[in-house]
Amino acid sequence: MLMEAELEALGLSRNESKIYIYLLKKGATTTGSIIKETRIANSRVYESLNMLVTRGIVTYTVQKEGKHFQAADPKKFLALEEERKKRIEKLVPNLAKLKNTAEEDISSAVFEGFEGFRTALRKIVDDCPEKDPIYIIGFSPQSYASQSLRTVLKNVNLTSQQKKHKLNVLLDIGAKKTYGKDRENEPNTEVRYMPEGFISPAAIDIIDGYVYIFIWEKKPFVFMIKSEKIAESFKQYFKFLWSMAKK
Repeated sequence: MLMEAELEALGLSRNESKIYIYLLKKGATTTGSIIKETRIANSRVYESLNMLVTRGIVTYTVQKEGKHFQAADPKKFLALEEERKKRIEKLVPNLAKLKNTAEEDISSAVFEGFEGFRTALRKIVDDCPEKDPIYIIGFSPQSYASQSLRTVLKNVNLTSQQKKHKLNVLLDIGAKKTYGKDRENEPNTEVRYMPEGFISPAAIDIIDGYVYIFIWEKKPFVFMIKSEKIAESFKQYFKFLWSMAKK
């Protein structure tokens, strides 16, 4: 059943989900009825009921013939989730204190697909401090043809503008009337163009400590490298190209 699968996704076992749904439909009843109707083994029913009662998802009353169990209001799941959220919010700062802040080795990550592409772009904007520069070697026109990519870039750039990042964008001359025109109209952005024939199959974004290499194919990929030294090397490479480019 779909609802049973949804309850399992919330952390209930298969037996617990089946019992809770049965109790919702049946109302208050005994363990004998639960065992008979759900066809779950006796020991499993008692074990599952104990867990459900402990979490407040099932309650019971004691009557002459024994305990009668009933399902708590489904809104109980909202209360449990709110309680879980509060515990996480309290736990995260304490976990952060345990993190080793010593100098880290080079690390990397790969972001796949359209959502991964968007996540990487958001991470660049979020990680780059206010008013800091972002060095960009942009896509060649054929890679920029996708409207979905264009929309993502515009949305991310709005956040970048709010943080007053200084964007230095390097493109090939063929992008001047398309991608380049868009970028030139953005605040805090300077665009320069490489001579005809310069083609960049990937886009590269460089901020302090990070290099992101974007490949926009049918299935997009983003390669992230975290390293002060590598980021500095890419920055010097960018500045070399920048000195050759023209507005």
